[in-house]
Amino acid sequence: MKSTRPILLALMIFTITLAATPQAKAFTIADGEFCYRYDITTLQPVGVGSTVFTYSEKIGLWIKINEPSTGVEYRMAWYDPTGAQFRQQEVALVTKTGENWGIVFDSINVAETTAKDKLGVWTVKLLIDRKEETSAQFQIIDYESILQSLSTAVSQIETIQSENNLLKSQNQQQTLQLQQLQTDYATLQSQIGTSSNYQKLQNDYDDLFDDYEDLGRNLGTTRMMMYASVVVAIASVGVAVYFGAIKKS
Repeated sequence: MKSTRPILLALMIFTITLAATPQAKAFTIADGEFCYRYDITTLQPVGVGSTVFTYSEKIGLWIKINEPSTGVEYRMAWYDPTGAQFRQQEVALVTKTGENWGIVFDSINVAETTAKDKLGVWTVKLLIDRKEETSAQFQIIDYESILQSLSTAVSQIETIQSENNLLKSQNQQQTLQLQQLQTDYATLQSQIGTSSNYQKLQNDYDDLFDDYEDLGRNLGTTRMMMYASVVVAIASVGVAVYFGAIKKS
């Protein structure tokens, strides 16, 4: 009887030690997708997409877990773009029959809730026994704002195209003007001649100017001679009148 006591004591110590030792988690997060729902037969996501509009009905997060742990609590926590928690919900693990994996899924409504007014990037976290294991992000955008931005962009493109066409037209006009100026310049060069032509023209001008000055001088001399002749003639008449008057007296 005494020989069995050490064995029982060692077994109790081993059991207590094993219970106190933290067990390493066996599960792994295999995949995750934002989607509309999942197929209840294949457990695969349906309507995959990480961007939704304000008029979208809902969006959900699908997460695949390999070798999922049983007897633990799974939760999804949703956070809006400001970081405020929008909702936290416990979710059920759905295992794949005959397989060693399962999924968890949770979704929120968008169009019929205040979520539609919280535009931007959202964050969703998976909590297992209140511990965060993984997270993912999606975005809610305003379709009308996108249309308005697109319309504005189209209008700006049209304005740029119109300005570009105007610049092209002005460039063509300037090109034609430049070509005409080049033609006129070439014509002028052909008409101007060489430096010897300039010298000959200058000599001809100098000769013409000398002739003009001589003509002026000759004209002045001729006028003086005409004035002298007139004076002599007047004086002769005056003398004749004077002597005639003497004779009569």
